[in-house]
Amino acid sequence: MRISRPPADAQVRLDDIDLADVGLYTDGDAHLVWQTLRARCPVFWQAQPSGEGFWAVTRHPDVRRVLAEYETFTSERGTAIAMLDAHDPSAGLMMQATDPPRHRQYRQQIGRHFSAFAVTGLTERVRSFVRAALEPAMDGQPWDVAESFARLPMAVAAVMMGLPEKDVDPLLKLAYAALAPRDPRYRSGPEKATSTFAHYDIIRYFSEQVASRRERPASDLIGHLLSVEIDGGLLTEEAIVLNCLSLLLGAVVTTSHAINATIIALAEPGGEGHWPDAMPVRAAVEEALRWSSPVTHFMRRARRDVEMHGTMIRAGDAVTAWIASANRDEDVFERPYALDFQRSPNRHVTFGFGSHRCIGSSLARLMLQHSFELLVSEIECFEIAGTPYHLVSNEIAGVVSLPLSVKLRR
Repeated sequence: MRISRPPADAQVRLDDIDLADVGLYTDGDAHLVWQTLRARCPVFWQAQPSGEGFWAVTRHPDVRRVLAEYETFTSERGTAIAMLDAHDPSAGLMMQATDPPRHRQYRQQIGRHFSAFAVTGLTERVRSFVRAALEPAMDGQPWDVAESFARLPMAVAAVMMGLPEKDVDPLLKLAYAALAPRDPRYRSGPEKATSTFAHYDIIRYFSEQVASRRERPASDLIGHLLSVEIDGGLLTEEAIVLNCLSLLLGAVVTTSHAINATIIALAEPGGEGHWPDAMPVRAAVEEALRWSSPVTHFMRRARRDVEMHGTMIRAGDAVTAWIASANRDEDVFERPYALDFQRSPNRHVTFGFGSHRCIGSSLARLMLQHSFELLVSEIECFEIAGTPYHLVSNEIAGVVSLPLSVKLRR
């Protein structure tokens, strides 16, 4: 997704808005659209010429409300625009597509592997993967930072799940095809076929991994899922595989795009990017997460009629909560269109809000912390050496190619 800094008084016509159009995110100005909606229509009905329409909430408090009030807005009938007009077969089986109290049981047991304490055990592996991502920059040639760092979260996920290193690149490609089936880099035929086949290939892969763990028990994350009990019973084979799928897809974008979006922001004003003299890493991580907003939206369904800002949302309606818009809310963030590594407090909702808050947030922060530490220590300045390629998606704000010329510190 292109990240812009629209003038404070700039707006677009409501009739011209199409939040489902992937072109808005690759070639248009999504931030200008969200700015318009926050100011003029905080609960917006997005009609679609063919298929089901949906409501869009764009202000920070409203996004938090939709994500937190699971009694009113359920996650069990689709969680993204791509799932409109379709039944969600993972409802009640996948942690992401399950509401409390059942969701709480999933989270308590699976979350042990993702706690802030648990992920510190991955520190050395993370740093080794970051060094590997930086290695191509050391020869002084143009370096595609997006391509290099795309492997990082998938490589870490593979370690946690006990997957062979040779499978990282094929799984990464399948994950992008599943999440961004309209992107020419990953599309293999019609959009629906691309996504469906990618999902099936990942599911088939994990079915084999689960069978292997049953024959040879392991202490990795997949092995742990075999022992998880929900409502007094072990997970079914289908539930285990679907949760493997969810955890893998969740690993794809956040870390790499936060890095890419930050680098673009630092380089764009004058052409050459420099790290700030004062860059407290932990605060920089939080600001990079707010700035990049790698997941643009989450979707819920209204369980009952509910009124927001004088607008009636009917039971069964799809409601999208726009994370990227909430992270630019002028009433919450001072100078929202400025990348400010000193920002405090930073109440971003990049990882969601409420009971479904991203289970991997501590791991993402760990990867970003060490990525920025090593980037700053090795690279003095950088310049964009080619046109960034933005992922074609209305859900994932990814950058999949970002060529840089860099000047090393040594």
